[in-house]
Amino acid sequence: MSRKSRIATAFTRQAAAYDSVAAVQREVARRLAGRAASRLPAPPARILEIGCGTGLLSAELATAFPEARLLLTDISPAMLERCRARLAARAEYRVLDGEHPEGVEGGFDLIASSLAIQWFTDLPGALARLSGLLAPGGRLFFATLGAGSFAEWRAAHAALGLPCGLHDYPEAGPFPWPPGVTGTIEEEFLTEHHASGQAFARALKTLGAGEPAPGHRPLPSGAFRKVLHALRSGVAATYHVLYGEIHR
Repeated sequence: MSRKSRIATAFTRQAAAYDSVAAVQREVARRLAGRAASRLPAPPARILEIGCGTGLLSAELATAFPEARLLLTDISPAMLERCRARLAARAEYRVLDGEHPEGVEGGFDLIASSLAIQWFTDLPGALARLSGLLAPGGRLFFATLGAGSFAEWRAAHAALGLPCGLHDYPEAGPFPWPPGVTGTIEEEFLTEHHASGQAFARALKTLGAGEPAPGHRPLPSGAFRKVLHALRSGVAATYHVLYGEIHR
């Protein structure tokens, strides 16, 4: 099974439970939609969302831009169905790998993505392709995880001399923009408290985020238990959120 297939499968398995642990994801979606609503020079006629998941950002966009035509996409069919259940006939839906948006006709006034593009293999290439789908004057707004995300989980592994399976997320600066693309980045740090390391690990899995970084081999059960024991008193998990904006 390819890496993208494993990611899609992980999100499909957790689609029904995702919203129950998605407090940070819901807040980031709200803030991203607010950025788009306050910064676009005019209401968009056509909107493309990449990685819509269960529809947290989709619902915000539908409310902020009631006249816009929405195309909502996700790599997981089950996630897309959860989104469809939330918005019904308000939007068009398509199963799509947002990193390679083949078959999508361009001309979008707004492209938006919240906490999805961290799963891309080639982020600069993907941003270049998505930017090419913007109409003249259109804008791409995204939120993604930054390098400081889950520092506490990484530190617990490092203290035990154990490799951590989390992905390496980008720094705010220099951000890996594609050649010829002008973008801006803003960052913030959000904290989510978990009663234990086990609770944190369970939440990540429920969010569909169990796919490790390429090349990482899962820890033996004994080593993993050591990490959980080190965090038995709780975890204040940091989300380092990068908000990006690209103008065409």
